[in-house]
Parts: sequence; structure tokens; C-alpha cells
Amino acid sequence: MKKKAHLSNIMETSCPNCSARYRVTDNQLQAALGRVKCGECGMVFNALQSLKSFDGVLPTNYRLPEVMSPPQANDEPAPELSLHEAMYGHKRNSVAHFAPFFWFIGILLLIVTGIVQAIYYQRYQLIKKPDFQQQVQTLCELVPCGESGFSSIQQIKLLERNVFTHPVTSNALMVTGSFVNHASFAQKLPNMLVSLFDIKGSLIANRVFEPGEYLQNDKDGKLLESNKPVQFRLEIVDPGTDALTYEFEFF
Repeated sequence: MKKKAHLSNIMETSCPNCSARYRVTDNQLQAALGRVKCGECGMVFNALQSLKSFDGVLPTNYRLPEVMSPPQANDEPAPELSLHEAMYGHKRNSVAHFAPFFWFIGILLLIVTGIVQAIYYQRYQLIKKPDFQQQVQTLCELVPCGESGFSSIQQIKLLERNVFTHPVTSNALMVTGSFVNHASFAQKLPNMLVSLFDIKGSLIANRVFEPGEYLQNDKDGKLLESNKPVQFRLEIVDPGTDALTYEFEFF
């Protein structure tokens, strides 16, 4: 059944099938619950989905679309519109449906790329911290990192030391001991600083020994393997009875 339309509060809508444009009034939409019939293709559609204000002037021969009667009790109820249907209509592009997912993946990739770059460019600083060593090593399995330059001196620990009179040379002492690299990677052999202090804690003497001077067997060794103890031996001048304590530092 058709109802007479009044040309007050005129708005504009369009057919989702053929894109034909129509002007409708508030009274028409209320009477038909928004359902109109396209005069071009005959499709019955919900005019509320593409409704917008119309500020123009109607031509004298303008023909309004047919206004459909509201559904009766025994008619099939009009389907409810979802938010996406109200915004985009029924014929949404399939790519637009996955747009939020693509945005999420893109943002996630940017975040991961930024983290990887930060780790790579700060690798020599981060490798010194045990909390970041695994991440740096994992990255270096994928890209060249120059692992030979890695160093974490604070993870080189003295295991034992012994100071006694030299068995052959007079006025000399023999110093032996071992240390280990607790880092999860091999690093270059450190220099060793040996310091002697008197009973008051005052420094008597100290000296820096390079790897070639304190290694017992491999004098050409360049790398300190992870968790593999290294033995050292030193010969120093006997400072006499004034020397009470000895300290060892690596750098």
C-alpha cells in the first residue's frame, strides 16, 4: 500500500543496488519504517542506511520513490542492522573486513623491527649485561654481529690463587691460580692486575700481566671459552715480610 508523501524535512538517500538517488521526507520514513522501493531497479531497501540531509531545490517534475507499508504481524520482520552494515552497507569489500587485522599486523611488525634494530646497534653494550645476552646471541645467529668483540669482564671470576716461595729462584715468589668465564659466550682473554698490600692496607706494588705472561700452556690463546677454567702462573719479586695481602683484578 502506498502513502502520500509530504515534502517537509526533505532528505536524500540512494539505492544500494543501482545507486539511484532519491529524496524522502521524515514522514515517509516514519510511516514505512525506512523501507522504500527503487523506481529504477525495483529493489526494496532501507533508506536509513544511506540517509543524509538535502539542502537543494526539488524540480517541478520530481518523482518520489514508492513508500512501502510497514510489515504486518504475519510478515517477515525486517532484519536488524549491525554497526558495520549501517556504516558500510551489505556489500562491504572483503579487504575492508580484515582492515583492523592488517593494521594490527603492520603495527606489530614495526614494533618488532624497532626492537631488533635497537638490540643490534647496542649489542656491544647489551652483551655485558647477563639479562640481555641471550637475546643478543639469538640475533647474532641470524645476522653478522662481530662476536669476537664481545666482552663482559664482570663475568670473569677468580677461582683460586696460591702464593709461595719460588722453588728455584731466590728472592722471588710463585703465584698460581685459575679463573673462569661465566658468560654464555667466548670472550677475549683479559689482562690481570696483581696488587700487593701491607698490614695497614697500603699499596706496596702492583703490576699488569698480559695473557701471554700468565698462561701456562697456550701462550697464543686469544679467546676465553665459556665455563672453561683457565690456569695461570706468575713469577714476581718477593716484596719481603711487608706484603700481607694480594688482590687480583681483570680488565
